[in-house]
Amino acid sequence: MSEPKSRVTDLRQEDFRATPADPFANDRLNRRESVESLCSIIRNAQGPLLISVEGAYGTGKTAYLRMCAAHMANIGVSTVEFNAWHQGHTDRPLIDLVAALSVRWSDEGTWDDVKETARQVAWRTVGYLSRGVVAPNAPADPSIFDDWHEIDSNLADFRSSLKKQVVELGDKLVIFIDELDRCEPTYALDLLNKTRHLFDIDGVAIVFGVNRAELGHAVETRYGPGCDVDGYLRRFVDLSMQLRPPTTDEWITYMTGICDSLLDCSQVLGHSSDDARSILTLLADNCEGKLRDIDQILRHANLALPRGNYAQIWPIWMVCMLTLRYIDRDRYQRFVEGKTDAWEVMSVMRKHLNPSGSPNDVTSSDMTFVDASVLSLAGTNGAIREKQEFVAKYREIHDSESDAEAAFEYQIRMLRSLRVPTSPIDSLHRILEVARPI
Repeated sequence: MSEPKSRVTDLRQEDFRATPADPFANDRLNRRESVESLCSIIRNAQGPLLISVEGAYGTGKTAYLRMCAAHMANIGVSTVEFNAWHQGHTDRPLIDLVAALSVRWSDEGTWDDVKETARQVAWRTVGYLSRGVVAPNAPADPSIFDDWHEIDSNLADFRSSLKKQVVELGDKLVIFIDELDRCEPTYALDLLNKTRHLFDIDGVAIVFGVNRAELGHAVETRYGPGCDVDGYLRRFVDLSMQLRPPTTDEWITYMTGICDSLLDCSQVLGHSSDDARSILTLLADNCEGKLRDIDQILRHANLALPRGNYAQIWPIWMVCMLTLRYIDRDRYQRFVEGKTDAWEVMSVMRKHLNPSGSPNDVTSSDMTFVDASVLSLAGTNGAIREKQEFVAKYREIHDSESDAEAAFEYQIRMLRSLRVPTSPIDSLHRILEVARPI
């Protein structure tokens, strides 16, 4: 195998962009209809509204929220985007959020009253709670009730001043809050609590992008593992929606977009190599919709693969190794150390890439090609080259004689690309580890 030529690499995914002029220009997952439907609900809502857009890590929540914000702005609705992870500067959610609002709308109305009342709410609440812990008042001390009335008055002043600003913005303000599940549990729940109670004003809609499982962990951290997580979260959210996983065609479009965006994409990942892309598509179909993971695998492969498309099967093997490394890193390590054979790896790949009840169709030809690619990694000395023995071994894992015979023929053709009697595993592992993103 010749050395890959040096080329410019692009390891970090660009931030998703959506502009009011064309909110869906970068929509590669066909989410426009869903975004427009949600925005219609928000626009027509008469009272306050809190919505959760739910999805696991890396499933495109940020892109979805940004398209929503851009579309709302396009139809003339005032919006602000707040990244709880990046903009949580003070550890006080109310101050952070109001600061983001006032910066966004500094040219519209006067936000001084909103900021001042928010400061009073934050200061009086924290001050009162701190004093209660450090030096509790005597039971007969009437100042306890004075503090309570002052805090309640501050809350009313905040809502009143915020309502005036919403009226000046056209009676509708939509706040998009992202990355909540990456924050510290205390901060995340405090932000959820504050927005639910302090921003509960006609004309204000708040849309959270959340990983429900991670937010559930935050609830359990505060209230204990036995609490009713779903019941707790339902008290805050008026409407929740779950991002659906991409279809096979949408995955292909998504991966094509990534390859097109790379500075110098290997041809193996481009349109010229259907075999490598079909394996990646199988992986994408069964990775629970984790766009970031597929993006990272593509960039890793692009870094490790040569500029030209090899005539040999090396690029296909590399994609198989990357796929195994993603779905079962421990098994990958055991495989490269010789503690697991290719047949066990084939079994693992089948379970992950073609699970029972998979939402997308996986053709027999696709899977037998993957099977053969994995089995041929054993090399000319380690692979079973006698057909009857191969078929019998194969059917212990996947009981289909026709698939076994097809996989055998695939494997023989792949082994012919090896010019020396060795296994490609070690060479591939060295390339992948050297090219591995941090």
